[in-house]
Amino acid sequence: MQASSEIRKKLAMLIGGIVSRSIDDARLIPHVLTQEEVVGILVHDPATFERLLHDDDANQFDRDMTVKLDAFMELSKIESLDEFENSSWQASEAEIAPILELTNQLMRTFAVYLGNASTLFDKRFEDFMAKFRRSLSRAGMTIRAVDFTIEDVGILDEIAKAHLRAGDLMQAFTFDRLISSQIMIKQVVNLPAQGFSLKENLIQAGLGSPDLFLKLSRFLLRMCYISQGAWEDLFPVLVRMVFREEGLCTLAQLTDLIERDVVFSCNLLCGSYSELRVWSPARRRSAIENSLQKYG
Repeated sequence: MQASSEIRKKLAMLIGGIVSRSIDDARLIPHVLTQEEVVGILVHDPATFERLLHDDDANQFDRDMTVKLDAFMELSKIESLDEFENSSWQASEAEIAPILELTNQLMRTFAVYLGNASTLFDKRFEDFMAKFRRSLSRAGMTIRAVDFTIEDVGILDEIAKAHLRAGDLMQAFTFDRLISSQIMIKQVVNLPAQGFSLKENLIQAGLGSPDLFLKLSRFLLRMCYISQGAWEDLFPVLVRMVFREEGLCTLAQLTDLIERDVVFSCNLLCGSYSELRVWSPARRRSAIENSLQKYG
């Protein structure tokens, strides 16, 4: 059976809804609070401590406590890295320990969150497609992979961009990752081979927004290492668009952002913090600019 435009539109809307629900439900992740963390919450945030004690999902085991944290609230701490930007290269190795500690914490939280989102989406999508195929079978119809048009994927594009416009960058790019998952591509939907890339559309839209372009650029740099490489393919897209002036972020601004991010700079320049901190700002900047050329 060849899917009609109406069926394709409904399918796109259903897929978008499944992805959005999976992303939202994945935000609650299990976490073990150590005795020190429990005491810290009790002292500094008694209201949260009280809530945790009465949370049905919280379990106290001896001195530790297992709770469900809101991944989006935890991952929003990515913006706390801003406070380290201005003085990072003047700090000693011991003084940048908070940056590394926060980065490692974000890495762990992100890995659990993304794993949750992928698992939830795969299960829900398999359940949906089983029902969808049974429905078609009862009507005497069969269907293989549906060929989406640019108009069809525009529905998915708009849902993702709604997250972007709201400033929810993690959700927007998780939407892209799930839409691109192999189970859906192989079994259900063929996205247009040319003319559509959700990640490129998101980055282009963000770079064109006066309220978002700097936040987006910082976010993409940090996600390269917080995702432990899983999202590093977003960075070359960002650089190419900046070189082509497809947005408000200039090459000079992007270079500034990279130089201020010590973790990304060390990864980009393949050097340790102790090595790069003794370089002059001019040398670091020149090395960053040269490294960006291969992406532009």
